[in-house]
Amino acid sequence: MGIKKITILFLILSLIGLGVSYSIFQLDLQASATGDLLLKLRESFFYGMSALTLIFLILLFIPRAFPTWKKFAVWFIPLATLLFIFYPDPGSGDYFSPYPEQVYKWVSILYVVISIGIITFSASKPNATSSTLPN
Repeated sequence: MGIKKITILFLILSLIGLGVSYSIFQLDLQASATGDLLLKLRESFFYGMSALTLIFLILLFIPRAFPTWKKFAVWFIPLATLLFIFYPDPGSGDYFSPYPEQVYKWVSILYVVISIGIITFSASKPNATSSTLPN
């Protein structure tokens, strides 16, 4: 499968994830074990999938940056996911810890900024096949 098809597939999957998070936002959740889990899930999905959708949309137009960006994403996305899952809820008496939704926003913004930097750098490099030989 080509890079463009893979990018389109991941873009569709991230849009589906964004739709799922939006539908969870529409639920009237009460404070219970299931409600707390869904609240955490909807915020992490909303910010994470928004960032992924933006990056896959950019990669759709700059497919030659995909292999370089993939080396970064293979490490960052699982680590961010683990952070989203295991980040503690506020209320432990620590007044200086950010709330989970702030962490989701910051990590997603960091991901987008680094990804755009990698894509820009990768797209600006000349192709190895088009390099000129000295005379």
